[in-house]
Amino acid sequence: MPQEILLTKEGYERKKAELERLEHRLYKEIPERLKEAKVHGGDLRENKEYIYLKEEQEFIEREVRKLRELLENARIISEDEIRSDQVGIGTKVILEDTETGSFETYTLVSPAEVDLLQNRIGIDSPVGAALMGHAKGETIVVQAPAGKIRYRILGIERG
Repeated sequence: MPQEILLTKEGYERKKAELERLEHRLYKEIPERLKEAKVHGGDLRENKEYIYLKEEQEFIEREVRKLRELLENARIISEDEIRSDQVGIGTKVILEDTETGSFETYTLVSPAEVDLLQNRIGIDSPVGAALMGHAKGETIVVQAPAGKIRYRILGIERG
């Protein structure tokens, strides 16, 4: 039986939108472009545009299958499950690097939702794993490739 995947509501909606976008490309855009590539004639084995589109189609098919499986096995974390007194999946955490005094804000999410550009880190990442279960005011130590980093938890809120 497939393993349940925890997603925040926002993460579920993003994955669903991504699936819809990929399905549109797979079932609408690529078939139209394949027809156009065939029209240019010649041996399809030598038609670079056609070959590229077939490879793109295969790649998108794999991504669509993965997203469908992820969404079928997803359980959306309810707001009641997200605590604001303890770090867990779905919480936003404000951290201070005790050595440099710099600040970071992260939202902890499942590995399926990680988006580093949006500071959404996985609970299985070094920082995420070190934060799990801790409370405001506590100091944690993260073993990073560059060495140990100490963070003080300045705030926790529902993500």
